[in-house]
Amino acid sequence: MREIFRQCLKDEKRLLVGIDIALGAPKGLPQALTRRTDADWRDVWKEIATQICDDEQNANNRFEVAANFNSRISPHQPGLNVRKTTRSSTSLLSTEVNTISGEVTHGIQGPYWGAPHARAGRLTPPYSPEFPFRTANGILLARQRFVEMLAPGTQDTWKLCGIGSVGSQSLTGIARLEAFRQDPEFQPHLCIWPFETGWTVPDQQPLILFAEIWPGLLKQEVARQQALESGRIRDELQVLAWCRWAQAMSRNQRLSSYFQSPQVLTESLQSCAVTSEGWILGVTNTKLA
Repeated sequence: MREIFRQCLKDEKRLLVGIDIALGAPKGLPQALTRRTDADWRDVWKEIATQICDDEQNANNRFEVAANFNSRISPHQPGLNVRKTTRSSTSLLSTEVNTISGEVTHGIQGPYWGAPHARAGRLTPPYSPEFPFRTANGILLARQRFVEMLAPGTQDTWKLCGIGSVGSQSLTGIARLEAFRQDPEFQPHLCIWPFETGWTVPDQQPLILFAEIWPGLLKQEVARQQALESGRIRDELQVLAWCRWAQAMSRNQRLSSYFQSPQVLTESLQSCAVTSEGWILGVTNTKLA
């Protein structure tokens, strides 16, 4: 990627980089994690980048980082964020168990969840806590960002493992993106949409613009390509579909319109997306085309 970015800068081009991870989190995470009312997405990214470690074998400490975040976010009072179930308590390695009226209640830590049993612990539960999740400083964290409510099929940011999960990829991916943001070679030309740009695209050139994408928005096109090229890997077809869509919109002078605020957003929601939650490119109040 660095070589591609260097060539972009050398040729003074404008490059759009779509990232299939959640670049933000539900409103309130920056304040819950830092205990500061003025915190925003930058503070979360800094925390993630400081703690995530990986190696050339693709091993990393994402579950330990999630556990650290949970330990700082979760309340210590018993009885909050309780998940009731009749499941055997022996399968819930992360919980404290009390019997009430014949039910087993599990005081689950959160908001991050979904660790595989082999790496689960009291602070990284394999099962979801109840949402909205009440934090130690009284903030209620939603399960989903507002943009995800407009895009059925997306997974919540807190889910670390399992079908469709995006939490682990978001932790490791954000750590890499933050490294690019802080790299003096790229910093003057690199922007994260909509966090650093607002609801627009900078006029500067060269430009490296990162935006969150979700392949589910082009599922019909991907399905069509799968039928024509059954031997191709689905992930590959999803990437190609997004590239073709972006190129077509750019040729037709329509791509910039997708970086504008959807009409469905109030001023409060616009501000929330820019300071904390982020947005998925292509999720609008009209059909993606």
